[in-house]
Amino acid sequence: MNNDNQSLGRQRLAWAILIASFFVCVVISIAIPVTVNAYIQSAKQDLFMSLQANQGTVGIDDETGMRRAVIAGDSAETVDPNASILTDATATAIMFVATPEEEELLARLNIASNTTVRLNQATSPRFSWSDAEHDLIIELESGRIRLSLLESETRPTALILITPQGEIAVREPGQYSVEVTNEATQVAVQQGTAGISANESMLILSSLERAEIPTGSAPQGPLDPERSLIQNGDFRQGFDHWSEYTWKVELADQPSGKTEIVDVDGESVLSFERVGIGHADARVLQSINQNISDYDSLRLQLTLRVREQSLGVCGVQGSECPLFIRIDYVDENGVNQIWQHGFYAAGEVDDNTTPGACVSCAVIQGNHERIPQGQDFFYQVDLRDELARQGALPPQLIESVSLIASGHSFATQVIDVAFVVE
Repeated sequence: MNNDNQSLGRQRLAWAILIASFFVCVVISIAIPVTVNAYIQSAKQDLFMSLQANQGTVGIDDETGMRRAVIAGDSAETVDPNASILTDATATAIMFVATPEEEELLARLNIASNTTVRLNQATSPRFSWSDAEHDLIIELESGRIRLSLLESETRPTALILITPQGEIAVREPGQYSVEVTNEATQVAVQQGTAGISANESMLILSSLERAEIPTGSAPQGPLDPERSLIQNGDFRQGFDHWSEYTWKVELADQPSGKTEIVDVDGESVLSFERVGIGHADARVLQSINQNISDYDSLRLQLTLRVREQSLGVCGVQGSECPLFIRIDYVDENGVNQIWQHGFYAAGEVDDNTTPGACVSCAVIQGNHERIPQGQDFFYQVDLRDELARQGALPPQLIESVSLIASGHSFATQVIDVAFVVE
């Protein structure tokens, strides 16, 4: 009898060990994949961020308070998370956000004068199997930025922009502008969708809509839109809405160039490229034919790069800039006028050989603008204010906007152009 009890006890112990082992095996079989998957999903690495001075001297403060200076024309500087970017009244900057290996550009921030931006977070999943998004959290303490969020080939980008008055959440590729003052945050969506939240309220903005977040109040909007008179200004739709002109070549035995839309770092850009001797020029034009007498603001915005040019400045007459932007318009007296602004990246101004403005052009113009060769550069100006500064009457009707490339050998790219009215 005692032996039977011992045998039964051993059987029960064996079954208990077997069942326990089974459950341990099941738990381990589930826990290890779950744990590994959780780690794969949550593991992060920093996005690659760099800053280029667009004009003047830009400050970068790291999290220890140490400041670096970036001067226009210098190579771009890397920027770490928790750094702050500061521009004064004479400086502007461009910040680039890319994947950790710099294989893909995710966003570009054009940072205006008198602006302070803090980078709170910029991360990407460490493993390609992760379903997580690229995460970018930026704090705009004061000033103005223009944001271009690009279409990612790998995974979407989730951007949160924090201001003293509220938060703006952006996930859809497009173009956005945000301006912060002591009184309010202004948000404008040229293309895309943004979620605006403040004071426990939420507002969704779509393309061509604008909102305001007064200090201490809920978002207000959509308001009268801030919109661009130029369609397809980022060339995502190729040459749609643009007229492409045939190249003009001075010497019959010399080649013309190429005008095409090319992909650069995931962006569609307008490219003018020519190698040859003697003058050549090309143009794309968009007809506007819009009465703008009722608008308070006529803000022209352009992002470009001059990769190469053989002539110094803009040639012996100042008429061969690697890029001109030209506005044909009718002033308030009904007179047809032309305003243009030229950009170059090489050479020194000499009144006798390489003048700083076009001496043969019957147009309203200022001095040509020198930009860093091979680097992105953004230009913005209120056309009404600029014309007043040059002693010209304000426009009443905008007829067309042209982008003109000229010279001997040159390579110029236009990333985007907008003529924003409000």
